[in-house]
Amino acid sequence: MSQPKPNTKRKNTEGAIMAAAEELFLEKGYLQATTTEIARRAGVTHAMLHYYFQTKEQIFFKVLDKNLHDLFASVRNAMSAEEVAFWPNLKGGVIRLLEFLDQHRQLVSFLYDVARHNPELLNRYRESTISLISGLAGHHKVLLDSEVKAGRCNPVTFEQLFLDLISLSFSTYMSVPVMEQAVGMPQDQIDQALKRRHDEIIALLYYRLYGRCEPDR
Repeated sequence: MSQPKPNTKRKNTEGAIMAAAEELFLEKGYLQATTTEIARRAGVTHAMLHYYFQTKEQIFFKVLDKNLHDLFASVRNAMSAEEVAFWPNLKGGVIRLLEFLDQHRQLVSFLYDVARHNPELLNRYRESTISLISGLAGHHKVLLDSEVKAGRCNPVTFEQLFLDLISLSFSTYMSVPVMEQAVGMPQDQIDQALKRRHDEIIALLYYRLYGRCEPDR
């Protein structure tokens, strides 16, 4: 029986450590998750974990890299640069963003917790995040500016529209722990509430841009 190639084994071990770290970060927060617990959950020794990652910070950045890469790749695929109309581009990207957050419901609360208690981690990540956002937004900022100048939509800057989207979507997922713990809402009801909220966010953005309900709604 052939043995796994070294590169494959390395990727598998790194993947197991990252998956375990992500679970613990989301469950306990960055501060409370220890490398000892991460190693135990990943099924490796503590020494083996430090062979792949020297510090917990390195694991955090690797996990965040993966999540942001997956998010931006998904949104970028939906927001086709070849699509002329601005709204179909934006709507496609918003749908993908909300789908991603729905699949990673604890991520927003986790990032908020890190921003409060370990802001230096996100500060060090700022440049690459801005670069990713700028690369994604550039073409669509031009489309929005053209839409506004042509009088096809209400005056709004891309920055304000972006903040509208982030505040609407992120606040929705910040409320999930409240629905789960404070209200005790069953999971199926939370799923239904989030689905309705997705539709509401898209409707609110369309109304902000065009001052009326979307025609196909």
